[in-house]
Amino acid sequence: MKRFFIFLCLLLCVCAPALAEGRVIDDAGLLSAQEEQELNETIAGIADAYQADVVLLLQKSIGGRDAKMYAADYYDEHGFGQGEDKDGLLFLLAMSEREYATVTTGDAVYAFSDWTLDQIHADVTPYLSRGEYAEAFRRYLRQVSDILRDFRKEEASYSYYVETDDYGVVHVYRRLTPFARANRALPVIAVVAFVIALIVAFSLKAQMKSVRRKNTADSYVKDGSFNLTRIQDIYLYTTTARRKIEQEPPPGGGHGGHGGGSTTFHGSSGTTHGGRSGHF
Repeated sequence: MKRFFIFLCLLLCVCAPALAEGRVIDDAGLLSAQEEQELNETIAGIADAYQADVVLLLQKSIGGRDAKMYAADYYDEHGFGQGEDKDGLLFLLAMSEREYATVTTGDAVYAFSDWTLDQIHADVTPYLSRGEYAEAFRRYLRQVSDILRDFRKEEASYSYYVETDDYGVVHVYRRLTPFARANRALPVIAVVAFVIALIVAFSLKAQMKSVRRKNTADSYVKDGSFNLTRIQDIYLYTTTARRKIEQEPPPGGGHGGHGGGSTTFHGSSGTTHGGRSGHF
């Protein structure tokens, strides 16, 4: 009995990490073993770099349930997420319903606004419709990685707040902290200070009445001592200066909290989630 117990413990130690590593749950049979392994490795890299869980849940059917609520409950019930706030997101694909949903939790609610999720979904939907599932998920994870990278880089510059609209829907927004606003204003302050300094300098220069610029040297030449006998123009060289004209970035760019806030809801467990859904 003791040997059996030791064997069971060793078996759990070996198998548990392997079971915990998989973040691609392909119950619909859409991916090959190689594609599933590739996506799992990509997700592991994202989780390690940005401290956020990412799950791809591919189901044959969700039994007619609301896609976002199904995804949120699955995320909560299976203990996904990193840290105290269970940071991460889950992408659900329901084949019978031809529906998809992304549900965010913890910091991911702030990183992925409604607008950002809509942009990601718009990019991958054509691939889902054509049955190019592996490519759709590669593109999805690539964008998730980019957004999380930018969010982790900028998160110290923002504070977050929530508002409830007239319909009881909670929206999460972000704004720059006072310190970050001050840092971003420094270049403007420096330019204004430089302009003021120039104005003061020119004003002081204008008050120097005793000094005037001479355009010729006639006053320094003794009368009759200078006789000009020949005038000749000699071409030496041409100087061309080029300057690149910077283009303004197109409106609506950016990731994370750009383009508005995140609409939130509560899963069956009471956990707060953000998310968007649609059909393909």
